[in-house]
Amino acid sequence: MDLIPQQATWVRFPRFVGDAAMQMSVLRLLRMLNVGPLVVWGPRATVEILKGSDLCDYLVAEDRKPSAWMMAKTLRQFQPARSIHFTKSMRPAFAAWLADVPERIGVSESLAGFFNTISQPFWSATGPFLLRYHRVLRERWPESPEMPFADFKPHVKIARPTEPYIVLMPGSTWTSKMWPAEAYRQLLLLFRSEGFQVALLGSPEEIDLCRTIAQEDGINLAGQTTLQEAAAWLHGARLAIGNDSGLSHLAAATGTKTLTFYGATDPKGSLPWGPHSHELHKSGVICSPCFKSTCFVKGHPCMTKLTAMDVWITAKSLAGSVS
Repeated sequence: MDLIPQQATWVRFPRFVGDAAMQMSVLRLLRMLNVGPLVVWGPRATVEILKGSDLCDYLVAEDRKPSAWMMAKTLRQFQPARSIHFTKSMRPAFAAWLADVPERIGVSESLAGFFNTISQPFWSATGPFLLRYHRVLRERWPESPEMPFADFKPHVKIARPTEPYIVLMPGSTWTSKMWPAEAYRQLLLLFRSEGFQVALLGSPEEIDLCRTIAQEDGINLAGQTTLQEAAAWLHGARLAIGNDSGLSHLAAATGTKTLTFYGATDPKGSLPWGPHSHELHKSGVICSPCFKSTCFVKGHPCMTKLTAMDVWITAKSLAGSVS
């Protein structure tokens, strides 16, 4: 940390994987704008995804949640030119204000707007999430190009299959977003019948879910990878398929073809930002999107009415053939 220069641009990374993946495009844009040294700071789990990446120059990883006063102390020590913080929390904005950081750029949620020099609302805005961030950044840099894709290349070696493979990401922190495990199982078997290997990624809490889907036919990586290793698996995949979750956003950030299922949430806002990002949802389900973490409608129709064969038609065309 002692080598970090003054007058750098500090970018706050969030704790959620999907939000962190979105910040990669913000970093890519800042690189294009040539704003000088980029420092990414935040929770170790998400910050360390960027080890070795060209998206930043310095990493400051935290092992515990710091108070606003501790954050301000760090900022005061290094005297950044600006703090960019798109977390939906007041803490980073307040810390930057306490530290007298000249430029404080972020969204206005959670009263953060009172402490920012440039700020716009996020949740009441419309359009893709990345374009909402882009509008804020264009206030500071009117000459900004269009919001780029992250083009994130993980710098870690993994033992990938020699055959073409698909990655399934069946978990989510919201049960309302989850496509049924039995449907994932059917999809896995369809890909195996075409000669593809199939890997499953997930958190330690999703080991049993992924085991149920993989059985003896897939590679269950749930709970066995760091986020950087998960990104490497995603980067090498022919296609990544999953719910609206952090891993889907990470997959899109690597440039991999990504197919994301929607029901409880709306792809018009949260579709993963990438050059080959696709979505599927079941039309005509009147309760969708509900934006609720738990489904209270009998049968969970937005997810269960999307069948494995519905998905297979789209997924097969995206994945192509093994040869």
